[in-house]
Amino acid sequence: MIRFSVDLNGVLKVQNCIESHNHELARPEDQCFLRFYRNITDEKAFVLKSIMKARIRIIDAFTYLDDEVRGRENVGFSKRDAYNYVQKEKRAKIENGNTTSLIELFKDRANDDNMFV
Repeated sequence: MIRFSVDLNGVLKVQNCIESHNHELARPEDQCFLRFYRNITDEKAFVLKSIMKARIRIIDAFTYLDDEVRGRENVGFSKRDAYNYVQKEKRAKIENGNTTSLIELFKDRANDDNMFV
């Protein structure tokens, strides 16, 4: 573990260093699980939006991307990231006051949850 501080001139100085508080770095095949390495590129966001408009399940979209790039570690984000992205897009539509989007959201939920049937 190492902690730096920056002085007024922008120079980094070691503030604290504890060598015993350390761990192995992530293996290359595990790096796709680290938040730093996960991001949804514009082209993959376009695929997710298109699939969302076509009312295809998010898991199927993720499987499609997985097959296209030959492995989950190459997708660039997790299934949870895909779900969060789609939910964020749906919320953005509702926040913009689009009544049609709200109706579409209830239709989507009716397909997923018996409460809205």
